Amino acid sequence: MSDNMPGDPKARPGIKAVAALAGVGIASVSRVLSGQPGSSPQLTQRVLEAARTLGYTPNALAQGLRRKTTRSIGFVGSDITNPLIASIVGGAESVLSVAGFSVLLTNSGGVASVDAERIELLMQRQVDGFLVLPALEDDPATLAALRATKAPIALIDRTLPADIPAHYVLSDHQRGMGDAGRYLLESGHRRIGLVVGRDVRPTRERIRAMEAAFDSFGVKRDLIVHHGTLSPEHGKVALDDMLSAKRPPSAIVLGGNQLLEGALESVHRLGLQLGTDLSLVSCDDVPLSRFHQPAIATVMRDASLLGAKAAQILLAHLETPGEPETVNLPTWFEARPSCGPHDAPAPVRTKSARK
Repeated sequence: MSDNMPGDPKARPGIKAVAALAGVGIASVSRVLSGQPGSSPQLTQRVLEAARTLGYTPNALAQGLRRKTTRSIGFVGSDITNPLIASIVGGAESVLSVAGFSVLLTNSGGVASVDAERIELLMQRQVDGFLVLPALEDDPATLAALRATKAPIALIDRTLPADIPAHYVLSDHQRGMGDAGRYLLESGHRRIGLVVGRDVRPTRERIRAMEAAFDSFGVKRDLIVHHGTLSPEHGKVALDDMLSAKRPPSAIVLGGNQLLEGALESVHRLGLQLGTDLSLVSCDDVPLSRFHQPAIATVMRDASLLGAKAAQILLAHLETPGEPETVNLPTWFEARPSCGPHDAPAPVRTKSARK
């Protein structure tokens, strides 16, 4: 029985079969699966779908020996228990596995010094590239470890000093968060709370977006920002603090899905009805947001696409090294019943608004 005859348990679909099913040439399949640039999104999608349908997997050992690579990518994440990061990893793996790469997954648990240790460990394993979502952007040990590697690096929603030649796949937090802020202001809210995490790019962008929403709406900023570590405990403490103030906010925005469980604990303990007594917005959709009653308004993004795009960039630059590139991916606001109208006082117009 030949290797290509049906029924042979050892038979593996080859690149010719992928090309035939996708209706493209063998060279096009090779270019897509190796991550080389130049293929249209439509062609890339057809090739990847054909490869998945056939169960095609490249011979990673043979390719690695030819190219003197390990056919592995190291992922350094701050908290792989976060559904957001799990989706990012899944998106990256969907691209890398088709190209014959494995993902070596590490987790620092949000401890910056452990990020550095994980990077050094992956360097010892001689990974071909790095996908990095560190706990902090300015930790000296992490930065030193990244400077020491010669492998290409793709940062996911973080920024680093200019002397580290990394590629960036970023979320456009200004759009989604800004739309959420304007929606609340249009609904009559004037005093808004914002719960955020550490001083990393998403935190800074979300604060700027909310401030810009006030400015664009033409009212005085009345934004209460509560910093901490993204966790259920932080969500509970932040809402307890804000809602016990003499002038509590009528709407609160959570800058991370990890905050939601603790925030809802505080809301329920205080006997508040979301959408009536308090409006609540979260970030990054999770089942709790959708199935809570009422459903929680959310600033959305495609986390899987973040990982997939970062993986594609790494593959492309492994094949043909080039200058660092930056990709910005969209966020958007989905209004849900947790946000309701508020009877606002007459707006205090700013000088810029009077003009």
